[in-house]
Amino acid sequence: MSGIGAATTSSTSSTVPGTNVPPVSFPGIASGIDYNSIIQKYTDLTLQQEKPLQTQVSQLNAQQAEMLKIQDLVAKFQDTFQAISDSTAFTATSPTSSNSAAISASTVSGTVATPGTYVVTSATLATATQITNDSAANGAFSQTTALVDAGASITPQNGTVGTTSAGQITINGAVFTYDVNSTTLQSFIADNSAALAAVGVTMTYNAATQKVTLSSSQPLTLGSATDQGNLLQVLKLDTAPITQSGGTYSAVSTSSVGGINDGATLNTANNAGFGTAVTSGVFTINGVNFTVDPTQNNLNDLLQKINASSAGVYATYDQANDKIVLTAKSDGPQGITVGSASDTSNFLQAAGFLTNAAQPNQLSAGASLAVGKSAQVQYVDNAGTSHTVYSNSNSVTSVVPGVDLTLQQAVDGTIVAPVTIAVAQDSTALQGSITSFVNAYNALISEIDTATQAPVVGTTSNDTSGQTQGTQLSGGGVLFNNQDVSDLRDQLVNFVSSMGNTNSTSYNSLASIGLTLDSSFTVDSADASDSANTTTQSNLSQQTFDGTSGRLNALDVPTFTTALAANANAVAQLFTGANSIVTQIGSYLTSVSGLPTQLTGSIAGTIPSKSLFSTLSGENADQISSLQTQIALVTNQANLQANQLRQEFTNSETQIAELQSMQSELAALGGSTTSSSG
Repeated sequence: MSGIGAATTSSTSSTVPGTNVPPVSFPGIASGIDYNSIIQKYTDLTLQQEKPLQTQVSQLNAQQAEMLKIQDLVAKFQDTFQAISDSTAFTATSPTSSNSAAISASTVSGTVATPGTYVVTSATLATATQITNDSAANGAFSQTTALVDAGASITPQNGTVGTTSAGQITINGAVFTYDVNSTTLQSFIADNSAALAAVGVTMTYNAATQKVTLSSSQPLTLGSATDQGNLLQVLKLDTAPITQSGGTYSAVSTSSVGGINDGATLNTANNAGFGTAVTSGVFTINGVNFTVDPTQNNLNDLLQKINASSAGVYATYDQANDKIVLTAKSDGPQGITVGSASDTSNFLQAAGFLTNAAQPNQLSAGASLAVGKSAQVQYVDNAGTSHTVYSNSNSVTSVVPGVDLTLQQAVDGTIVAPVTIAVAQDSTALQGSITSFVNAYNALISEIDTATQAPVVGTTSNDTSGQTQGTQLSGGGVLFNNQDVSDLRDQLVNFVSSMGNTNSTSYNSLASIGLTLDSSFTVDSADASDSANTTTQSNLSQQTFDGTSGRLNALDVPTFTTALAANANAVAQLFTGANSIVTQIGSYLTSVSGLPTQLTGSIAGTIPSKSLFSTLSGENADQISSLQTQIALVTNQANLQANQLRQEFTNSETQIAELQSMQSELAALGGSTTSSSG
C-alpha cells in the first residue's frame, strides 16, 4: 500500500480540464496507465457537442447587436420628422434690403412676412429724450489757489524729483518744477515766464474759457520721458493739437481746465468740481431712488448706479464740455422725470439739473431739455400707394407685415437713395430639414442592406484534374434571411416611391419635387482569376447593377424650388397632414420601433403593445436562453462522465495495487520455502 500513498502526493492538477472533477490522484502508479489522459479524451469528445451550440449563441448575439444598431438608426430617422412636417416651413419667406447699411430687414419671430416689394422713399431716425445740466452750476477753476485745491477736473499730482515730492514738466527742452500743494497756475506762469521766454515760449490763461495757451516762435515740444507728476494732463495740453500760423506754433487746452472731477470723492476740496457741496441722502430719477454718500461716492459711482438701475436712462459725463447728460434708453417723445418732493439729497440741484432739489422737473435756467422724436418712414407698397408711418423706436414693424425694419441711417432720396425691401419665398430651412430626413433614411437603408446581404460563393477548379468545387468568399450579413428586417427595408422603399394625394397631377410624389431613388447599386460578387499554381480561384470583387439600392439621391434643389413656387400647397401635402407620405412613414415606424414618431403638433400612428423590434429581440433572447440550457446540460454530462471514470479508474488502480502486493508476498513466501528445504 506504500506505493499508493506515494502516488497521492505527486498530484498537481486541481480539476480535469473542461469539468469540475478532480483528476485521478495516482495516475497509473500500479498499472502504468495514464487514466487522466483517457478521462480528458472522453471529456473532449463529450464537450464537442457544445461547439455548434456556442456558435449559434455567438450568431444570435451578433444578430441582437445588429438589430439594436438598426433600431437606433430608426429612432434617428424618426427624429427628423418633426421639422419636415412643419407646415409653416413651406410658406416661409425672407426679406432683403437693397441698402442694409441704411435699413436692415429681418423677419419678426413667429410670423410669416408677406411677399412683395416695398420702396422706402424717406426715413428719419427716432431720437431719445435728453436732459443736459447747467454747467454754470459746476465749480470754476481758480488760478490763484494751489493746484491741488484749484478745482481742476483732473486731480493734480506730484512725482518725485530727486528725494523730494514735486512735479516736473518739460517745454521745448526746458525743465520746470512745481508743487501742487503750494504752486498756483498764476504763480507757475509768472515765476517761469523768463525761463519760458528763453526757449521762445509764452504761457497764458483765459479765465473766461478756463483754457491755457502756449505759443512758441519755434516748433513746440511738450513733455519728456523724465517728467514727473501730471501737470500737462491737468492743463489738458497732453492731447492738444499743435498748430502753426504766421511762424507761431500754438497749443490750447482741449477743454476747460476746471470742472467736475468725476473720480474725486464728492466731499473733497472744491467739492470735486461741483459749485455747491453735494449732501448725503436720496435723489430720484423716473421714480427710482438713488442713495448718495459724499464721503464715499464720486460722480462715476453715481453714474454707474443710474445706468445699472431700472430708471430707463443712460447717465454720462461729457468731460470735454463739462456736461452731465441724462438720455432715455428708449427712443421717442417720452419724458424723463427728474427729482421727487421726498428727495433728501441736493445732488440734482448741485449738478445743475433742478433749481430746487425738492421741486421735481423744475429745470435750472441753464439746463436744456431735448424731447425725443419718433421715427418717420414714407414708403410705396406693391400697389403703388404711398404711406407714412411713425415709430417711437428705430425698429419699425408697420411697413411690411411680418418684417422688422431697423433704421440705421436717414433716407432722403438724394444722399441716401430710396431703399427697396423685397420679401420672397425662402426654403433654406426647409431644404435643411429635407436633407436631414434623406441622410437619416439613407443611413438606415444602407445598414439594413449590409446586414441582410447574401453570402458570396465562388468556385475553385484545378486545370490538371478538371474538378471544380464551391467556395464561400463572403459570409454575408448577420441578418441574412431575416425576412422581417428585409420587409422593413422594402416597406420604406415603397413609401418613398409611392404617390401622394395632393390634388395635383404635377406634384404628387417625392420624385416629382426632386427626391428620387438612386438608379444603380454595387454589391460584392465572385470574380474568376488565374493564380500562379494554375489553379483558378474565384475572388471577391464589386459589381454594379442597374436598379435602385433603395437609397434617395440628394435633393434636386432647382426642381424643388420650382415645385414650391408653382404649388407650395401640393408640395406641403406630401410632408404634412394626416394622409401625407411622411405621416404614413412615421406611423409605420412607430409600430416598428415602439417609439412615437413626433410630428409638428401631433404623433404619427399608435404605439403598439409589442413592436417589431421588441418581438425580434424577445425571440432571439429565448433562443439564446434555450441554447445556453443545452450547453449547461452537455457540461453537466461531461462532469458526470468524468466523475464516473475517475471513480472506476481509482477502484481499478487500487485493486491492481493490492494484487501486486499479494504477488510480492507470495513470491517472498516461495523464496523462504526453498531456502528451508535446502
